[in-house]
Amino acid sequence: MNKKTAAWLAMALTVGFTACGQYNDASDFRFRQIQNEKAVEINEYTGSRQVVRIPRRIQKLPVTSIGRRAFRGTNIVSVTIPSSVTSIEEEAFENCASLISVTIPNSITTIGRRAFAATGLTSITIPNGVTSIGGGAFFGCASLASITIPNSVTSIGGGAFAGSVTEIQLASGNPMFSLVDGILYDKMQHTLIMYPSGRTGSFTIPNSVTSIGNSAFELSNLTSVTIPDSVTTIEDNAFYGSRLTSVTIPGSVTEIGGWAFLSDDLISVTFTRGNTRIHLFSFHGDLEVKYLGGVDPYGIQHIRGGGAGTYTTANPGSRAVWTKR
Repeated sequence: MNKKTAAWLAMALTVGFTACGQYNDASDFRFRQIQNEKAVEINEYTGSRQVVRIPRRIQKLPVTSIGRRAFRGTNIVSVTIPSSVTSIEEEAFENCASLISVTIPNSITTIGRRAFAATGLTSITIPNGVTSIGGGAFFGCASLASITIPNSVTSIGGGAFAGSVTEIQLASGNPMFSLVDGILYDKMQHTLIMYPSGRTGSFTIPNSVTSIGNSAFELSNLTSVTIPDSVTTIEDNAFYGSRLTSVTIPGSVTEIGGWAFLSDDLISVTFTRGNTRIHLFSFHGDLEVKYLGGVDPYGIQHIRGGGAGTYTTANPGSRAVWTKR
């Protein structure tokens, strides 16, 4: 190797390190002191680099938190979070559509609500140390096919992976959750917590389940589900935005949460009992008042409830008009 070639190679390596290996300068961030001025939280990314390496220290203080909306909507493609950070706050990287790679250190204990929602992530490793994953944390990550939940996680918010994964894996020894046929339940399998959104076809909920959890089937591609008589509660957003065209609510169900069945595809609902409690906007259109009775959505007339039976609509969606068959 001659001197000219060696010099060129050395320069190329230096440039490559500067672009990809060096920590971003403090001037690339807006930040504030926290923990009685003993640590730093990053509040906004103002830099231009798409490959970001967050520094461990700013102004000689450790960076311990990525703040709310700190990177929201930026065009970064990769981010490396240092081991000084313990929390990623809500919406920190939301709508970073170009973000395909993130390195999360073992120091992280909390991933906030919608922290990585609507990003371009294709894979993610949640380290064994994270105890809480907020609601919608990875919502709408269409390219994220699989997720592994470590045994350190004890809390998962509703819709944490809605509209994202086709496969859920659970580390052995998790004290709070169980996984059966790729479906996530609580340890005793009484609450169905998460069904992989990307799965298609039909599914029969097992008889051990008494509660369908918050956003359990949100944005699911299922077209058919069988709810057993063991279920008593269907929580908020349980089937929000799903592809279900019909559903039968068994007589055991006493309460249906808000937005539980808001779907543009649902055209048939069967109630086995006549007094199931329905929260606001559980269904599109006037189904609630047609079923239970009350004043119509336009406040014009009082409608007598139809009670148990099958209700159908020819115009599914927000303005659906339901008729009892």
